[in-house]
Amino acid sequence: MRVLHTADFHAGRNLRGFDRTPEIHEALTEIAALARSERADAVLVAGDLFDTANPSADAEAAVFDFFLQLRDAGIPGIAIAGNHDSAARLDSVAGLLGWVGIQVVAQPTSNPAGMVRTLELKNGEKLTVGALPYLSERRLVKAADLMGGDVGAWRQKYREGMGFFLRRLGEGFRADSVNMLMAHATMDGAKPSGSERSMQFDLTNSYTLSGLQLPPGAQYVALGHVHKPQQVSDAPLACYPGSIIQLDFGEGGEKKQVNLVEVEAGRPARVHALPLASGRELRTLRVDMDQVESRLEALKGFTGLLKVVVRAPAGTTLPGLKDRVLRLAPTALAVDLDAVQEDLALPELKREGLSLTELYERYWQEKRGELPDDLRAAFKDADERARIEVEA
Repeated sequence: MRVLHTADFHAGRNLRGFDRTPEIHEALTEIAALARSERADAVLVAGDLFDTANPSADAEAAVFDFFLQLRDAGIPGIAIAGNHDSAARLDSVAGLLGWVGIQVVAQPTSNPAGMVRTLELKNGEKLTVGALPYLSERRLVKAADLMGGDVGAWRQKYREGMGFFLRRLGEGFRADSVNMLMAHATMDGAKPSGSERSMQFDLTNSYTLSGLQLPPGAQYVALGHVHKPQQVSDAPLACYPGSIIQLDFGEGGEKKQVNLVEVEAGRPARVHALPLASGRELRTLRVDMDQVESRLEALKGFTGLLKVVVRAPAGTTLPGLKDRVLRLAPTALAVDLDAVQEDLALPELKREGLSLTELYERYWQEKRGELPDDLRAAFKDADERARIEVEA
């Protein structure tokens, strides 16, 4: 049996005002072509189909076109919701996607058997997948209540609660089938790319899973959530395929891939990385102020997307810097001063003591540039109303 494992499409991704959806659509078309050329019997999508809970029409078109391409090739699949997806939204189209051969598990059900899906393949083999969509601590407690768990105890430790689900899913494995687990979660020891939202929190607190918690009956664990391709467990074999394009400058230089898993019932799985060529290269150029023109001139043939970080003495202001850069590098999406070192050098640039509105303005500047006045006013108004409600 040959199973193609992918994850983290993030359709609808917007990078510094630049829509990455056309590149993601191209990558999904490439993956569908690989599924055909590599004779995949099934496709697993381990969450984060979309970048936001309310994706654009173009983002939905890219993902649904991918599933239609799999349907045209006669390749069934199973997809789960990630932390960026709206579980309710995916649930609402689960019936329609089922008509094209894609089973969707968007959120836990009161009957755990509903999270274990079996595909009957053309060659007569069976693929059983315990499908665990992303569960925040809040959602985990709610799901525990539905399934009769001890909710009070589960509030103590996320890991224990996730272990309960993993055990129940493992109970659904079958002796006459290839058995896999699919989850959107963070494993101990996983190495982030630097672009995953909230990943710094996942990797430093208790919201991670141990390889020891994975069901021993799983021949392969198809993971999503971490954007850097990697293997995180040997027994059972557990892998992240990573995101399908370089989504943020933190992923610059990474080679993207999908995983092709070869496996038979009762036998160890073998994983082959299939490289992806789609998506524009992201690159960060760090340059001294007096070398901006010469360094950008050397990158004249670069067709990817560029982030330029200009190193300058503390307190320097560089009027017209962005215009200078864009004249030489039209694909530059970001032009920043060396904020990391200046943040250490200048007390006034430290984040401690800043109001929420000031933090929001700093965040917006780092991501997109100058914060529009109307957004600043709206955020400040919302912040003040929230404080009044808390005080009341």
